[in-house]
Amino acid sequence: MAQAADKYLHLIDIQTLAGVGPKFANKLYNININNLFDLILHLPLRYLDKTFMPKIADIKQDGNYLVEGKVTAQKTINNNKSTILRVSIDDGSGTIDAVFFNIYHSFIQNFVRGRRVLLFGSVKYDVYNQCYQFVHPEAEFLHNQDQVVLEQFLTPIYPLTDKMPQGSMRKIVKSALTYLEENPIEELLPNKNNPYKLSLQEAILQTHYPKPNADHKELKIEDLDSFKRICFEEIVAYQLVLLSIKRNLLHKQAAIIHYNDNIQQQLLNLLSFKPTNAQLRVFNEITTDLNKAQAMMRLVHGDVGSGKTLVAIMTLAQVAANGAQSVLLAPTELLAIQHFYKINSILSKLNIKVVLLNSSLSKKDKSLVLKDISTGIAQVIIGTHAIFQAGVNYKNLQLAIIDEQHRFGVEQREALLNKAPKDMAMHQIAMTATPIPRTLQLALYSDLDVSIIDELPRGRKPIETAIIHENRKNDVIKRVENICSKGVQVYWVCPLIEESENIDASSAIQIHKLLQEKLPNLNIGLVHGALSSLQKNLVMDRFVKGQINILVATTVIEVGVDVPNASVMIIENADRLGLAQLHQLRGRVGRGGTQSYCLLLHKDVDNNDIARQRLNIMRKTNDGFEIAKQDLILRGPGDIVGTAQSGFNNFKVADVNRDFALVEEARTVAYDLIKTDESLCDRLILRWFSHTMEQNDKFEI
Repeated sequence: MAQAADKYLHLIDIQTLAGVGPKFANKLYNININNLFDLILHLPLRYLDKTFMPKIADIKQDGNYLVEGKVTAQKTINNNKSTILRVSIDDGSGTIDAVFFNIYHSFIQNFVRGRRVLLFGSVKYDVYNQCYQFVHPEAEFLHNQDQVVLEQFLTPIYPLTDKMPQGSMRKIVKSALTYLEENPIEELLPNKNNPYKLSLQEAILQTHYPKPNADHKELKIEDLDSFKRICFEEIVAYQLVLLSIKRNLLHKQAAIIHYNDNIQQQLLNLLSFKPTNAQLRVFNEITTDLNKAQAMMRLVHGDVGSGKTLVAIMTLAQVAANGAQSVLLAPTELLAIQHFYKINSILSKLNIKVVLLNSSLSKKDKSLVLKDISTGIAQVIIGTHAIFQAGVNYKNLQLAIIDEQHRFGVEQREALLNKAPKDMAMHQIAMTATPIPRTLQLALYSDLDVSIIDELPRGRKPIETAIIHENRKNDVIKRVENICSKGVQVYWVCPLIEESENIDASSAIQIHKLLQEKLPNLNIGLVHGALSSLQKNLVMDRFVKGQINILVATTVIEVGVDVPNASVMIIENADRLGLAQLHQLRGRVGRGGTQSYCLLLHKDVDNNDIARQRLNIMRKTNDGFEIAKQDLILRGPGDIVGTAQSGFNNFKVADVNRDFALVEEARTVAYDLIKTDESLCDRLILRWFSHTMEQNDKFEI
């Protein structure tokens, strides 16, 4: 493996920099700043402009300003809680007031009439006094001979944690940048593949300290070419990781899984319905791939309720019929258990051994499952991250199905694929119900072929969606009581677990208590992320068996939960949720033959145009792809795929939702580089994904 010239940046601990002791270092470690490379890529959230100083008379709108003048008056207002100081500053062109809160007596004494003072901060229009005023600005007291020297560049404001002073963070980042100027980072992108014509060194320095706009309007970091240049290289590196995985797999032989018509017919005979044409088409694409000695790499993309699980079951049966093992990786224990019950109920009738492997198993049960996996008795293994941990040894693992793949990082995916037999490649299927625009598809799955299930199972009725103000909640509760008396089950979803002083939204615990009081004759369940896996599983099991009438839950039930008898979905504070999440939640109902309903409760969307449009889109269509399209129109790429839960949360700078416009060109550059300079590709991957390289030895290119 060729070593990148800037590899040393990853090896320099932040404690080697002046002013960073153990206490300060621990605060940085807590926000994943471990080395010099992390530190120079800890980029500003926004900027302050101290590069110009307008006359007070020229301040005509709200904003941040730097003003120098003399104190002409001061007034203090004392109340029980704090002291408020109002001072007047005159620069010869006009006068402006500054208001300070919760200040010390010694600070007040500095504002002597006639003293020069430099103020910087937020200026807002005071409607009551009909004038502009500073609101708790920074204040620097000057002597008569002092010269005010304006900054040359914008002043960065960095993300902080644990009461870390902004000044301290600026100082330590500045120290790291000084080190960088003395030891320049290697430029890896060839000029022809660099659309910004900035080196990475230049881009980093300019992003930390950019020049102001000519009109001194607020500058956003995402609008800087220097910032885009940094993101572009990281996305190129990630594309190289994906292409490297693909090439590595293509260099190895995969097991040929022959199509077995007998097992397929037996399976179809067990079903009470016929698969859709779309399901059969996608299954045919999969079996065609499996019949080759080249590893299948396919994305099965289908809307909620389109029947991806049945396609997975048919595929698992084929692999088992060929004497090989398969795994199905789920993002949560809740979903893994749901998959196990559903898949085992079918495959067990075909004498196919299905096991569940997750962290909730007792030591004894886990030992038995691991033994069945290692001996090959277990033919289908379903679970969470546990299925690719050290100590899990497979007899003949040939297929991996990854459900909701965008919730897993590239390291997790690689760790799973490394469970294949020695020197062999593993067939893989990624499944997702999240409608993903083409550009994000390229970013997430550029190494996979795409199959789309674009047809819902026969007999499914479109879910009827209504928008209801929360002041009608009592009417909704009465309606729910009537519905439950007829044997129908209900989901009641809340955005929060507990009440919050900072967020005006209903909590699951609060709603659970309310429903218990209002509906004493019904069984009300409660499930949320703070419960243990065992507690969640017990509640869900009772709901699946029909022992719970109403399940109050957080968005923990967003993905994969399948209870055909649940025909009503009520979503509290629906105006606070994005379209993709609302669509996923609504997809939990409408899975049986009866008419299903979704009620979107809101506090007040009249003053929030985007929220109102979102709810109206949900009311008008059940088509996830149309919803994703409208989401893009409303707010750009947004968080179509939640990066906080996705494989992209290990990006240092880039965000494919925000930086979607860079993806296609980055992919083209990655293809060009991988064909022309293998050593350069190695160094780019090592720079941005050194943790991946270290865990997986090497990506062969």
